[in-house]
Amino acid sequence: MSVDRQGFIGVVGSQPFKVDFHSLLEKVRHELSPQTLSFIHSVYVYGSIATGKAVAARSDLDLTLILNKKPLKRDCELIENKRQRLESDHPIVSKVDFDIGLLADIVSVDANLAWRYWLKHHCRCIAGEDLSEDIQPFRPSRKLALEMNGDFEQVLGKYHRLLHEARTAGNQIRLFTESSRKLIRSTNMLRKEEDQDWPDTLEEHVVRFQRLYPSHGGELDYFLRQAREPDAKPECFADRLEAFAGWMSCVLHSDGQ
Repeated sequence: MSVDRQGFIGVVGSQPFKVDFHSLLEKVRHELSPQTLSFIHSVYVYGSIATGKAVAARSDLDLTLILNKKPLKRDCELIENKRQRLESDHPIVSKVDFDIGLLADIVSVDANLAWRYWLKHHCRCIAGEDLSEDIQPFRPSRKLALEMNGDFEQVLGKYHRLLHEARTAGNQIRLFTESSRKLIRSTNMLRKEEDQDWPDTLEEHVVRFQRLYPSHGGELDYFLRQAREPDAKPECFADRLEAFAGWMSCVLHSDGQ
């Protein structure tokens, strides 16, 4: 699963972007480049557009923005305005999401492991200096899995609260999808240090989990369905999300993780 012959986790690659998305990506390069906004260091695309698997009008545009320093309030407002404009002007994508990081978290002596892994293995630079070029590829490890998803209790707890507050079907569907993806990917923490595989897709995470915990495999199938074609009732989904997150937390703590 996404590990090369040398034992390194695979990278996203450099295959051509789909023609459908060229205009949008050019707009991003112009609107969010360091030449346009001096507080931005570099911009990266990840997800289905980066891998060449995006579907017009259905896929999201997922961007990582690395900033030179902690943004001021006006910088955050400007970034959000840019995001909203990209989303409204380009129906070729269903929505536009930004993940924002700081340069110091990547290049400092105490660099954030999760950020470095993210840029190296999942992101493609489309504006500014490509930080991933100076990052060595990672091998599978429990430490890396914990760094990537150690916040799962906090994040899923937030989704649980938001589900009870969601008032529209569109918001509910978005929360079903996002929280299911986070939960499924977080199951990679249930690994041993000697494990050499590294799941990439949601389906690979589910297969891996079901080998380890077959008695709970059906529950993860449920969340995979909600990640792909959400149709759950909000209260039922929220209860199952909370229950599964609680179970996983108990397993992790019992393993000393």
